[in-house]
Amino acid sequence: MMIHPVLAPPPFDNPAADVILRSSDMEPTDFRAFKLLLSLSSPFFSEIFTLPQPANPDTSVYSDEYVEDPNTPVIQMTEDKQTLQLLLGLCLPISMYAPPRFSSLQEIQMVQDAASKFEMEGVQKYLRKELVSPRFIESQPLRAFTIAYRYGWDAEARKAARYTLRHPINTAFVSELEFISGATFFRLQEYYRMCGEVASSRALLQPALAEQHDIWTWITCKRCPAAWNASSPDYANYPPARKWWTQWIEDIAKELRIKPWGETVRKWDLLRKAQAQAAGCPNCGKRSTEDLEAFSQMLAVEIERDISMVDLDLNLDDWSSASTTE
Repeated sequence: MMIHPVLAPPPFDNPAADVILRSSDMEPTDFRAFKLLLSLSSPFFSEIFTLPQPANPDTSVYSDEYVEDPNTPVIQMTEDKQTLQLLLGLCLPISMYAPPRFSSLQEIQMVQDAASKFEMEGVQKYLRKELVSPRFIESQPLRAFTIAYRYGWDAEARKAARYTLRHPINTAFVSELEFISGATFFRLQEYYRMCGEVASSRALLQPALAEQHDIWTWITCKRCPAAWNASSPDYANYPPARKWWTQWIEDIAKELRIKPWGETVRKWDLLRKAQAQAAGCPNCGKRSTEDLEAFSQMLAVEIERDISMVDLDLNLDDWSSASTTE
């Protein structure tokens, strides 16, 4: 079968390059590279370049548009054009080529598999940062978690697990779930449940933690319906609070079990509901919006602090067995 390599786009077409990496595509792409840069990036390539280089393929099989210098050694790669372009782009000085932007988590995995094979530690550090960049971890935290788990990236797995709290745990299936065991997914669900309990409990504690001298409108107001009978023994140590406020507390406590993170406290529709209820009171109606905004910000910080103390039980010994190899 005739092979028709094509030359890679700039900067991988430099005529001064001293080695060619050929992609595995049906129509191969030749990337002109420099042994020095590859050796500095990869112990694997550093070792390879000390070995005798095989002769180049017969140039008669090349396309008319591109004929390679027969004196430049060619290394046949198992990676495709897309992977090589991203991988090699991370091996070039920034003065030559801006670091490539990854458009998907699939690309990160493709390049990580190659970087791991070639022992490119610097590239792998870069990929770890990319995995937990906002554009991935905020919208696809479960996928980011499973990928981090697959490669044994502890810090990134824990950070991604924290971001899963921003979404309902019962999400659609993602193919990367195959990288983790059922036990690992159960532990992630337990972490989610525990964070929900902690966050919800923090919210429900607020009426008990209120002080008689608090100046929040739901404490100082005496006009609109109270949440409880102050003379009841069950509430003897509770300061008076308005019913609309305690209803808001109960609403966000329920919501925190579904999405246990601080910003849930500031959910717009629940705030609007509480403000609408407070609007019927001449006193609370004037201050409810401002006080709820300030109070919700404080409560959100407290919830995030409490959640940060919940430990995710990850069995590091499972990582190598859970990892899927190509």
